[in-house]
This record gives sequence, C-alpha cells and structure tokens, in this order.
Amino acid sequence: MRVKICGITNAKDGELALRLGASELGFVLAPSPRRVEPGELRSIIKSLRGSAKLPAFKAVGVFVNEDASAMRDIMDFAGLDLAQIHGDESPEDCASFDFPWYRALRIGSVADAERLAEEDWGCRRILVDSLSRSGYGGTGQSIGSSATLAARFLAREKGKEFFVAGGINSGNVATFYYSFSPDGIDVSSGVEESPGRKSKEKMETLFAELTKIAKLEKVAGEEALYAAR
Repeated sequence: MRVKICGITNAKDGELALRLGASELGFVLAPSPRRVEPGELRSIIKSLRGSAKLPAFKAVGVFVNEDASAMRDIMDFAGLDLAQIHGDESPEDCASFDFPWYRALRIGSVADAERLAEEDWGCRRILVDSLSRSGYGGTGQSIGSSATLAARFLAREKGKEFFVAGGINSGNVATFYYSFSPDGIDVSSGVEESPGRKSKEKMETLFAELTKIAKLEKVAGEEALYAAR
C-alpha cells in the first residue's frame, strides 16, 4: 500500500516522510494554512530531489478550482509530477487538462459516492476524502464506511486506483487498511503538530504501524501458500 503525506510545507518534513517510507508528497496550492507558494515549492522539491540519500518520489500539487493554464504553469515551474484536483471541477473540466492528474472526491454519503464515482473521470486514480462544509480537505474527519466501500467498488469497477483520505492516523490506519483495502492512503492532519507542521513522533508511529501491517500480510501470504501445497 502506497502512502502520500500531504500538506508538506518544508523540506525537513518532506525528508522525514520519505525516509520513513512515503512514496508521494502532497503540496497544497489552494487557500489553506498548509499552502505553499510556487517559488517556495520549487525550492523544496529541488532540495529533496537533490539529495542522493533520499528515495525517488512523486510530487503532487493539490489544486482547488484553479484555472487549467495556471495549474500547468505551476506544475512546470515547481517540478510537480501530478495534480490532485480537489475542488468542484466537472469531468468536462478535467477532460481539457494537458498534464497528469487524478480526481479527489469529497463524499459524505453513499449517494455522494454513487453520484460522483460513477462519473466518467478520465484519470487512473480516484481519491476519496470527507465532505466538509467548512473547506476542501485537511479537516481530520473520516468518511463513513458504507460511503467509502461504495466509492471503492465503483472506482475498482472502472479499473482505477483507489486512495482514501480523511482522519487517518496511527491509531486507525490498520482499520482503514483491513476495512477498505485501498491502493494507497493520504495522510495530512493525522501526523501534524499544527496545520502545515508535521510531528516526528506521529509520523514515526504511523509508519511503524504500517510496517506491522506489512509483516502480518507477509506471514498470512506465506501461510496461505504453505496450506495450498
């Protein structure tokens, strides 16, 4: 299972996330306490990619209702690999994008999941996040199980990767994994000291839990293989 640590605002937090095992880093480019300006973002990504001691990673820009040409310019300037489309954009809006992107869907009910996930999104990945009336993400609120499962079913039915966000932390990451079997998780507020500042202890505890899950899965796989002989 892949891990995206979102809301990165400085190179130090990004370096720690990568050393612990994150494969993607998310950078917010919309109004938010976690927002980073394009010039600062360019410096962060350049610093992280300039270190031979760090693994390769995908840099993801989180955009909300942004103009397509502005997104393209920021991605090229800062060195972003993917755009996470997190606003109210329609499938028709997204179809015009000439850069790599995926769709984040804010859902609060099974009806939301069925309506949004069934749309013809021309991307490889669907990420589901909790619906909040006060903003577009990073609220720390979890999605209901039924709505998440409905979204997962529809995303998988359409051959898309399924990522889940919303209230994930070290205390519940195992529940998220075993309940929803996502291709990846997106974590932001669950590993923060304050908005935009990550907690070393919380990140280390999260990845320690993920290591436990991986070990248990390996043992279960080996036991199943042995039993099949």
